[in-house]
Amino acid sequence: MTKRYLENFAPRWIIFCCDLFLITSSLTLSFFLTQHLIINQSEIIGFIPIVFFNLLIGAVCIGMLGIFKGIIRYSETKDIVRIIKFASLQFAIWMVVFFIGGLSQLTMPLLLINFFAVIFLLVVFRLLVKEVYFRAQSKPNSSCRTLIFGAGMMGQITKKVLEQDAKINTTLVGFLDDSPNKIGKKIEGLPIYNAADEDLKKVIREKGITQIFIAIDHLTVDRKIAITDVCAIFKVKINLVPHANQWAGGSFKKGQVKEMNIEELLQRDVIVLPKDLSAATYQDAVVLVTGAAGSIGSEICRQIIRYNVKKLILLDQAESGLFDLEYELRQKGAPAKLLQVEVANVRDYARIKKLYNSNKPDIVFHVAAYKHVPLMECFSSEAVLTNIFGTKVIADLSLLYSVKKFVLVSTDKAVNPTNIMGATKRISEIYIQSLNDRFESNTSFITTRFGNVLGSAGSVVATFKKQIAEGGPVTITHPDITRYFMTIPEAAKLVLEAGKIGKSGDILLFDMGKAVKVLDLATRMIQLAGFIPYQDIEIKFTQLRPGEKMYEELFKDSEEFAATDHPKILRATRATESNPDFYIMLNKLQEVAQSHNIEDIPVLISKMLPEFSHATNKVAAKLFKTS
Repeated sequence: MTKRYLENFAPRWIIFCCDLFLITSSLTLSFFLTQHLIINQSEIIGFIPIVFFNLLIGAVCIGMLGIFKGIIRYSETKDIVRIIKFASLQFAIWMVVFFIGGLSQLTMPLLLINFFAVIFLLVVFRLLVKEVYFRAQSKPNSSCRTLIFGAGMMGQITKKVLEQDAKINTTLVGFLDDSPNKIGKKIEGLPIYNAADEDLKKVIREKGITQIFIAIDHLTVDRKIAITDVCAIFKVKINLVPHANQWAGGSFKKGQVKEMNIEELLQRDVIVLPKDLSAATYQDAVVLVTGAAGSIGSEICRQIIRYNVKKLILLDQAESGLFDLEYELRQKGAPAKLLQVEVANVRDYARIKKLYNSNKPDIVFHVAAYKHVPLMECFSSEAVLTNIFGTKVIADLSLLYSVKKFVLVSTDKAVNPTNIMGATKRISEIYIQSLNDRFESNTSFITTRFGNVLGSAGSVVATFKKQIAEGGPVTITHPDITRYFMTIPEAAKLVLEAGKIGKSGDILLFDMGKAVKVLDLATRMIQLAGFIPYQDIEIKFTQLRPGEKMYEELFKDSEEFAATDHPKILRATRATESNPDFYIMLNKLQEVAQSHNIEDIPVLISKMLPEFSHATNKVAAKLFKTS
């Protein structure tokens, strides 16, 4: 009831009247004090004009400075400053009246006492209302006992937002910080605890903490992992407050908080690329993105739409995904005339040629591909026809229509491949790198290699999330298997940056730090879901799947890498390919794939790629179907 009254029945005029009552009370109290609490009737009668004049002065000063306009339950330092200005203005007016004379009971001690009493009463009134409001809205047995990690400015802003959000059931217990200068002190009555692991465990255990808000701009990945490990023991939920430059409209709201996710716990800091992608690269360009409905293709579209392109062509076989992407981009403000949706198969030369002839694309991002490793072991002819010959269609037409830049999205599985998917991507790399050798061309053919993309369709993260949601077990092929990981936005940024800095024949990739053990990834995901690995969710080890490596490589031995203008992007110099029958075998591979003679595909690929190490397709398919 109290909360509802304060929210609905305390308009500004009530605050205005309360302030007038308080300044009148202040003057009366000051008068009694100057008279040593001994007054007679005549003195009271002589004081009445002063009271009315004080009401007039107060009303004028309140109106001028607007001290009644603030939301009183959210009073803060600036409101106190406004009250001091009000009291000073009122005091100055009274001083003028005092020196002019005419009011016998007006004395200097009275004015001085009134000055300080006004400030005291108005400030205390606001603090009391604020305290009553938050006590009225708080629940004594709140289930969310909360700590804020970071006792700096962001932490204090987070505290205010949490206190002011009446919809959440949160009790703030205190702050956490690593700074020795802050530990042991208090912020607005809340203690600052040591965030070191053992101290954190003690605070969580003793205070019954159920969630932590991390409110620090730059917290290292190692520190996040350490916090997660401690919180997992007690099943404490971790929330991240976004960086200040991500606050909507420049202000932070509770809805912008996100839960800690696995992307935050990559064993490296997030790769940041320059925001100023050259206007000369994309401005007024017609851009074609194949595989636009996929995880990476759609993110490329989201990012490139921010630049002043002339047209963005979204090409994919998946009509539902294209529809959803087009709707999303239009909702974000993309003009209808800017977007062109094309439902098509990259293997269809006549269809794609008609598209090129009509639109004359300047830049092509070729993302369309089959990427599921075990599945492509069973359907190797489909992998060959799409990943190799679909790429060949797009690359040949890009050459024919003088596209400025063609960027192929490849994979680290193309390096010394052990599976059909990786081998098809490697052959695609070789083919597009060779085009400038075979023809006089204005087209730059560039390759980008990715590690595993977190959160993309069919990724290990999606599989683990599903298994955790079902109560486990989480299945891993081998306890020592490792992979390089990157996020979807990072992958899209690499593609766009390749379009800017790439030169024909380049292979560009991120310096992704050290490889991550998939077992560690699974463990972190279980912890972030609020479970304890092996106790709440079981982890089972199966066996390596068809074509699966224990670890991935970023470069071939015959490739040399060099730095680029960006410290986190590496350039692999092109390896010399010495297979004179490559193109003859490429044609033969197309015939075999079109006839779906899947037994012959690994044999032919082995002749084209001496480094290809692969079990026969029959054995691989059998392993896949029984795994």
